[in-house]
Amino acid sequence: MNLHTHSFYCGHGCGTISEYVQEAAKNSIALLGMSEHCPVPDDRWQKTRMDYDQIASYEADCQKAKEQFAGQLVVATGYECDYLARYHQYYKEVKDRVDYLIFAIHDLASEDTQGGASVFYGSLTKEDLHTYTDLYCKGLSSGLFLFGAHPDLFAYSYYTWDAEAKACSKAIIECAISNNVALEINANGMRKPAIRTEEGHRFPYPLSAFWEMAAEYPIKVVTNSDAHNPALLRDRFEDCSHFAEDHNLQFCSYDLEITGQNKYSISLS
Repeated sequence: MNLHTHSFYCGHGCGTISEYVQEAAKNSIALLGMSEHCPVPDDRWQKTRMDYDQIASYEADCQKAKEQFAGQLVVATGYECDYLARYHQYYKEVKDRVDYLIFAIHDLASEDTQGGASVFYGSLTKEDLHTYTDLYCKGLSSGLFLFGAHPDLFAYSYYTWDAEAKACSKAIIECAISNNVALEINANGMRKPAIRTEEGHRFPYPLSAFWEMAAEYPIKVVTNSDAHNPALLRDRFEDCSHFAEDHNLQFCSYDLEITGQNKYSISLS
């Protein structure tokens, strides 16, 4: 199963929806979710996602794949969303239309301005880390999302496991539990170049220290490829499984319910 996948629609990936589904069928993936970065009406984050007017085309391609591969595997239509309260009602309407939404932070966005520093560029300050945590907890608390993607993405640009990192990680983990939202061990971070820190070389994410802390809680855990190329759909899945085992974590199960014609409800247990 994989519910975090990006095609050419995201603008920084490749492959069509059909090519992804063919790859999923070849690899015996029973449930494939497409989760393009969700565009918003005011075009915030436009450089990292499809144009707003491509929504209909994307959802139509997913619908076509559902019909074409019915009986072979389940294809679910979803979006990966960067949450701000100003988009809550909009995301709710999108969620009612598609099968699921997932949540992530890529920029330290503000409700009041269009700007916001990318988590991927430069290094995060302690203040940035607390901003990230506040944004992440607001997303988890929104009631809109199936799981929080790469919750430890801050480690890409924050290099020390210090008091701030521990406090912020604790807040994210406890918020996920209180809102009954799963957190994701993300395979894409394992594909990226290793980061050199004072403690040695490590993945940009997943961050071992974060998940060691998570293991102390009754946290729901999922893993996904976050593939941006069909060829990577199963890449590093085995490594993610070993990572979970090494950190005493167990993946939760997906429950799928048909709620209408080519419409699904997905939950985690």
